[in-house]
Amino acid sequence: MSDPAIRLHQLEKRYRGQREPAVRDLSLEIPRGEIVVLVGPSGCGKSTTLRLINRLIEPTSGRIELDGEDVTRADPDALRRRIGYVIQQVGLFPHMTVADNVATVPLMLGWDRARIAARVDELLELVGLDPAQYRGRYPKELSGGQSQRVGVARAMAADPPVLLMDEPFGAIDPITRERLQDELLRIQADVRKTIVMVTHDIDEAVKMGDRIALLREGAQIAQYDTPERILTAPADRFVADFIGSGALVRGLTLARVGDAELTPWPTVDAGGSAEEARASLRDSGRDAVLVLDEQRPLRWIAAGELGNGSRLQELGRPVGGVLTADVSLHDALNELIGSATGAAPVVDERGAYRGVVELRSLSAAVAAMRDGEGDRSPSQ
Repeated sequence: MSDPAIRLHQLEKRYRGQREPAVRDLSLEIPRGEIVVLVGPSGCGKSTTLRLINRLIEPTSGRIELDGEDVTRADPDALRRRIGYVIQQVGLFPHMTVADNVATVPLMLGWDRARIAARVDELLELVGLDPAQYRGRYPKELSGGQSQRVGVARAMAADPPVLLMDEPFGAIDPITRERLQDELLRIQADVRKTIVMVTHDIDEAVKMGDRIALLREGAQIAQYDTPERILTAPADRFVADFIGSGALVRGLTLARVGDAELTPWPTVDAGGSAEEARASLRDSGRDAVLVLDEQRPLRWIAAGELGNGSRLQELGRPVGGVLTADVSLHDALNELIGSATGAAPVVDERGAYRGVVELRSLSAAVAAMRDGEGDRSPSQ
């Protein structure tokens, strides 16, 4: 890997009274602008590794490089101002407003008030909080999800090139957690920070990571690879057991409907006749026709439901859900399982019909991941 943002070289951490080191001889290169997720069983050393990077704890031996500079013995306070840090319980200062919490590091760096105020508002907007509504609130007036957003904003306040995130969404309900994950991915698409995240949840690692470092005890690397390769080609039994069953289905979260090949389907206009619907079905090999109302999917009608003289709007059953290009194939699978036709309509941004996704589309996506065609970045 050329020019990594962070390089750990033979890093080790031993605690007095413990026979085995918490981190043993760890060497790891973290690419610039990517999200690398450290995942593994409890006590494997993943959070210790994160704290070593910004020297909240000091290494026993080894070297830490940030942008090519050995920071192992640099001033730790100066180092931490170059690295944003987000923890599970957020750690906002309860006696300070949201704006003052976000402004903590810029104030330490001596920024002027106008620059700080502008940066606070910019970041609150970036994490989805209206500055006018939230900048004057105190942490006790925020929900857990809002507090976590403020924590992310605070970590990014001085525009550090690196963000460290230790179980950032671990104490939040599943719905809010998913929204915050999506929000972070949206932000990352814009700002392209180097992010090192710790989680114990392989599903979160797969969703968030450009790369995953799956660790054994002592922060030993079991596999450092793309999510696709870890799911489809685990390095050994330890990795396979940690991932658990359903790895290929889990991998569908990595692909979008827009990546899948759409299949044509027999259609008929809502103002058409039963005979036109039968003609559309003829020679198609399908047992149901899709009714379109001004190119919008309206109803499924099975061949046996096409009675003479009946209006198409009164036959069959309504289309359940429609899919757009940005929907994951994992979510598409949910629609397909509930579909009597084994297909789900796909529409464009205006809601116009484009084709359908079938179960075989998902099988092809899994095969592509297994063959390496869907990898987001090269293997290490």
